[in-house]
Formats: sequence, C-alpha cells, structure tokens
Amino acid sequence: MTREAPSAAQPSSPTPEVMTKERARRITMAGRALATIALVGLFLGAVTARVIWAGEAEIASSTAALRRGDAADAAVHARRAAGFYAPGAPHVRVAYERLIVIATAAEGLGDRDLALLAWRGVRTAALETRSVYVPHEADLDRANKAIARIEAAAPRPPGTRTDSPQRIEQNLLASLLRDESPRLPWVLALLVAFGLWVGGAVVAVRRATTQAPDEPAGGFVVGRAKVPLLVTFAGILLWVLAFWQA
Repeated sequence: MTREAPSAAQPSSPTPEVMTKERARRITMAGRALATIALVGLFLGAVTARVIWAGEAEIASSTAALRRGDAADAAVHARRAAGFYAPGAPHVRVAYERLIVIATAAEGLGDRDLALLAWRGVRTAALETRSVYVPHEADLDRANKAIARIEAAAPRPPGTRTDSPQRIEQNLLASLLRDESPRLPWVLALLVAFGLWVGGAVVAVRRATTQAPDEPAGGFVVGRAKVPLLVTFAGILLWVLAFWQA
C-alpha cells in the first residue's frame, strides 16, 4: 500500500472580514492624508492673507504720506510693503514702482539723501525676499548701480580719496554686487542632511525596540538598527559639513 505524499498547503484567500478591515484602514489613512493637506492649505492661505493685508496697509500709509508731502516717510512705508512679499500680490509691484519713482525724482532734484533712502529701500526689499531666486532681480540691479553712482558723486574732503569718481563707482558697485548669501547647493545639502539625521534616528529607534516573538518584552537591540544608525551618523556629518560651507 502506497502512501500519498502530502500536498503543499495552499495559501488561503483573505476572508471578507479581513478585506473589510483592510479597506477601512486604507480609507482612514486617506482621510487623514486629506485632512493634513487641508490643514496645511488653510495655514498657508492664512499666512498669505496676512502678508497681503499688511502689504496693502503699508501702501495705504505710503499714499497718505505722499499726500502730506512727506516723500521720505512714503519711501519708508513703500519699502515695508515691498518686504511683505507674496507672488503676484499687487502691493509689491506698486511698492517697487513707488520707490523707484521717488528715487529718480529725488536724484533729479539733487536730493541725495532721499534718493539713497529710496534706492536702498529697493535693494533691501529685493534681498530680503530672495530665496532660490531673486523675484525683483532687475530692480535690485538698477538700485545697486544707482547707489554706486550717487555715492561716487558725493563731495569728499580734500586728500581723503585720490581715485576718480568712475573708479570709486566701480569699487562701490563691486561691493554691492558681492553675494554673501548662503550658497544654494549647501543649503539643499543641509535639508537633505537633516532629513537623513531625523529619519535615520526614527527608523533606528523603531527597529531597535521592535520585539521579536522569541525576545523578552522591553528589549533594545542595537544590532537590528545598524543601517539606520549609519544613515543617522552620515546625516550628522553631512549637516556639520554643509553648515560649515554654507
């Protein structure tokens, strides 16, 4: 009498109850993701509305100052309005145009101090609102050239400077054009390093504290977290290097 070989166990298909639980879990995760996106959108919308409101308020103050005949105060408020930057916001363009008009008119009338105040307002606002690019790069370039031109033409005490006004203007412009902002590749490296640092640490803790069936409760096994620990260490090293170089 021959004995039949045991047949391989066939994988059992998930029961309707398991499928229902899995579907409910996915729906819950999707709902949480949508809620997170909605909250982030609400936060960004509130911040944008606050920026636009503040910028419009500064433009209104600048207009009121112009009506009083106080061009310097109008330039100060216009510079503040330009600093409340939001892509496409109308108050930003109005602020830059007003500063440039005040600066050009003041320079034409020989009011050096007012012209410098307005041109420096353009420069400061453009530098404050830059990120990976300069939103008002053309205005910044125009302001740099105007500041160098006005400063070079300023009267100087005899014997304090023997260079020609043209030479002084070139030196001033080179100084204004010097970019001392953090270098973009290293800034991106900082972000990547931070992600590796935090992400590696979280994964390392989770793996080291995950309890296997044959292990006592409350154990902490470093051996299971070697790879994420190496990632964490690499992230820390990269962060230090990027912070030093940026």
